[in-house]
Amino acid sequence: MKRIIFSSLILFLGMSLFAQHGINSKSLISFRNAQNAFENKEYGKALNYAEEAILYRKEQVTQDYKTIQTSLSSREVKKAGDNIQSIIAVLTERDEYDCIDLINYYNSKKDFNDSISKVLEYIKGQEQFPEAQKLIGDIYKLEGEYDFAEDYYLKALENAASLDVPDERYEIIYMLADLSRLKHDYDLMEIRLLNIIGKEQNDRNMILARSIKSTVSKNTKDSIEKFFKMYRSNNYYALRAYIELADYYMSINMNEKALNYSSIAVITGFSKIYNIIEKRDIDFVYTDIVSFLDLVPSYPDIVKWGSESDVWKSFNLFCEVCGKCGYDNFSSELLKILAFHSPQKFWQQDAVLKLDKMDGIKNPD
Repeated sequence: MKRIIFSSLILFLGMSLFAQHGINSKSLISFRNAQNAFENKEYGKALNYAEEAILYRKEQVTQDYKTIQTSLSSREVKKAGDNIQSIIAVLTERDEYDCIDLINYYNSKKDFNDSISKVLEYIKGQEQFPEAQKLIGDIYKLEGEYDFAEDYYLKALENAASLDVPDERYEIIYMLADLSRLKHDYDLMEIRLLNIIGKEQNDRNMILARSIKSTVSKNTKDSIEKFFKMYRSNNYYALRAYIELADYYMSINMNEKALNYSSIAVITGFSKIYNIIEKRDIDFVYTDIVSFLDLVPSYPDIVKWGSESDVWKSFNLFCEVCGKCGYDNFSSELLKILAFHSPQKFWQQDAVLKLDKMDGIKNPD
């Protein structure tokens, strides 16, 4: 929901610019209507509006491109060369304000180094509407039409360069990975999740995971504090991928791989929360994990983010994987902490259940 609201804000700002310059904004209006219908669970309406938005976007961009090209074809404008400011000066003399508005609008989107040819190239690349394509994919996914959903997600991914929020590309890949899971194609799901991380980053992660394992494998109470004091990971966009891969590997008894990704997941979530608190509170100093977890509820937005991002789940998952890998002391000691100090009640209770299960295994009747 946060992504939808954030995207809506960007589109609203875009629409304000369109209104200022008198540029056709029907595609953006249709897309906002599609979003509203989707949030209201009116999926038929949302689909119609989204398809309409794609059509209007193509018509709009074609018209914008043609308008600028027509103005640039005059002899006087050609003499101004490729420089945008020189071209605008000539267009001003010719009272071609519609074209000037268009150029200024697109030139405000990014740095084109004052090159009109680069602006035109950019405009051509805007014919697709990946946000609308993704929304159609979301609709088909909810309706259980997984093949159609995949087609639209792949279209949106292919046109990701046109996304207003570039990081939404990762969300599209997450959706594709989830589709693979729903279709029981776990090999493809794994590939897609690994693609989110990227090969170079994954190689760096495995180096970090080996260091973490050397700490965890000491299997002592002190290992817990060393774990949280020594390691950091700031690849927040991949957090969900780490958790989902750890969950998947544990489900197929590939516990060493599960340990790698669950440990990276915990450190990534921990690092983000640590960095946020450090920025908000200049007096914050980390002492131990218990005090840290007890501090988190002072920030309800962090608790909510941790819940929505499965951070608290990842802590418990990590403990479970450690137990499966034979690091019982580390696992039980961290679970004892989480049973009393996890910021979310559900995962506190889950930690208690996991402790009871471990005790049952160690001390069967």
